[in-house]
Amino acid sequence: MNFKTLFNFTIHHGYFLDKGVEKYKKVHADDNEMSQEEKDQALKKYNISEYLKITPSDFTKNQFQNYRMIMRPYASGFRILVNVLPRELEGQERYEPIIPLEEDMYLTFELQATDSYFYNYSNVFDLSDSRMYYFTNEVPAGQEVEFENIFDNNGGLIDSRFLLKAADTRNMIKAIALENENFFELKSRMLSLGKSIELIENNSELTEDQKETQVKSLLDYTIQKKKKRQIIGYIRLRVKVADANKSLVEYKNDRQYLHKPTPEFTLSFVNIKSFWVFKSLVDNATLTTKDEKWLSRNGYVEITSTDFDAGGLDPPEIDPEDYTFPNPTVDLITKDENNKYYSEIFI
Repeated sequence: MNFKTLFNFTIHHGYFLDKGVEKYKKVHADDNEMSQEEKDQALKKYNISEYLKITPSDFTKNQFQNYRMIMRPYASGFRILVNVLPRELEGQERYEPIIPLEEDMYLTFELQATDSYFYNYSNVFDLSDSRMYYFTNEVPAGQEVEFENIFDNNGGLIDSRFLLKAADTRNMIKAIALENENFFELKSRMLSLGKSIELIENNSELTEDQKETQVKSLLDYTIQKKKKRQIIGYIRLRVKVADANKSLVEYKNDRQYLHKPTPEFTLSFVNIKSFWVFKSLVDNATLTTKDEKWLSRNGYVEITSTDFDAGGLDPPEIDPEDYTFPNPTVDLITKDENNKYYSEIFI
């Protein structure tokens, strides 16, 4: 059988790919960027499985079988392959899915952070927030102005442009739950989320307002449970959308063809910057850098006396030249009420 790539989805993270103050991908215009050779070396050591797990939904797994698709992980992400037939179209060789994909079908993947320190080095929304990340080729209605379509991002940074509003987060979780419920029978005595929603919405003894309130409460509870499991969001791609260029397949003469070139979706988590707080165990002195520093697993950031000012020295008469300054680890990081991060290093 002949399988070809429907799309590739790559996720990078600055914490794992940066080299000290040198950035794999610049966040600010004045950042120092790594050379291409350094980037290539960093990618050789990089593996997304160190911090992130990507899992297709139950419905999506079922569609893989129904439409002869395969999910193939690689070090930086995953690709979806589909069984195709070669065709000639306008003088070029193109590939047509053997089984045409349903136009309103979604491919859905859950993103779960697997590193317990993920939120210590990743610039993401607060765990207690009711919003989730959403990477899609179909922007939710009402969020068109501030939301980023995955086809438009072109390797950009993961930021608030991919955050769903609270109500849209509930709508997404509900849609996935009902989608799964419609295609799978209950195999245990536990009541699934999809079945629970259906029971509420079909309860003739409840008013419409009561149904809406109960479903909202159930979804909010579910979202918080997912967040405790470090579910940070979803990739959800629709086969056909209003903008033909952003559909997962190309339509020509009532037939589907794989895009040429293959869609390459690349996103990058931003690592955090923190003030570095050095605490001397010998003389109880504290030295706090005057500027925030990038946190990265690789490379070394040299700290000298010029990284401090009088306001960061306690007691103020201490001399930074009397100390050596190792780089911080990710286990001792705090955030204050102004959302500023502080890394503690004991010297």
